[in-house]
Amino acid sequence: MKPTAFKKLIEDVGTLSASECIEAKKALRGREQKVQGSLVLREAEQAIKTCPYCDCEHFTKSGVRDGRQRFKCKACSKTFNALTGTPLARLRMAEKHIENAECMVDGLSVAATAERLGVAVTTAFRWRHRFLRSPQKIQPLQLTGVVEADETFFIESFKGQRKGLPRPAKVRGTKAVKPGLSKEQIPVLVARDRSSGATLSAVIASRKAKDIGEKLAPVLSDDCLLCSDGYKAYGVIAKAKGIQSKSVSAKKAAGSYHIQNINSYHSRLKGWMHRFYGVATKNLDNYLGWHRMLDKDERMDGKTFLTTSFR
Repeated sequence: MKPTAFKKLIEDVGTLSASECIEAKKALRGREQKVQGSLVLREAEQAIKTCPYCDCEHFTKSGVRDGRQRFKCKACSKTFNALTGTPLARLRMAEKHIENAECMVDGLSVAATAERLGVAVTTAFRWRHRFLRSPQKIQPLQLTGVVEADETFFIESFKGQRKGLPRPAKVRGTKAVKPGLSKEQIPVLVARDRSSGATLSAVIASRKAKDIGEKLAPVLSDDCLLCSDGYKAYGVIAKAKGIQSKSVSAKKAAGSYHIQNINSYHSRLKGWMHRFYGVATKNLDNYLGWHRMLDKDERMDGKTFLTTSFR
């Protein structure tokens, strides 16, 4: 837009009625989202280094389709775009993806997201889990210094499953049949680097040392100190790894030795999860990745979330 035309547009804003302001706001919001989505796509196009099919570094531009630049590989002759091979490949209504990312930053329910985007609930659900494929895989490569570790638990859920249930269906929110720990409780390991705040969170098969160690041992640095609540599995892991460990009270700090950071993280995780009124166990790792990303960056916006979703 020419500067003079833009200046006149701004001047005309002062003549708008209340209803016209609402319509103008919607139009500007739609334009903003389209531009932001285009910027994300352009950045992704510029970041392409190799063909997603054969990893060849030699490719050329091959026209534009649906507003997306396509490329053609010189080795395998296949064409592709910036989203080929990513979780968001072939998803329709690309103009709404940036707003969907904003809904996820806000932690909206599937129903609220569907209403806001003007799409079917099934579409909103499918988009949610496509957008979460990449964040779910993002875990810290290494935890150093003082590392706190403990488990938290979520009731096993078959939410959304209609056939093949291993037990009778329950009303959502029903408490576990057995008190305390049982097979109904799904353990989630959380380990946190106290200095950097880097957090590992993952569903584990059981509380056995081999299952906890499978997730935890590879990311522990050789000179870290592992703080836990005294559960023997962590001592076994520390001994096998050749690192120091310290058992502390889950509720009381002993100087610098405590797991209060983990307790705080558990509280934030449970509070954030509560809005979904139960999460299907098969999707639990997706939600853990979602929360990790939001907890790490409190200022995250839709553009950043969208960029992360198709890495």
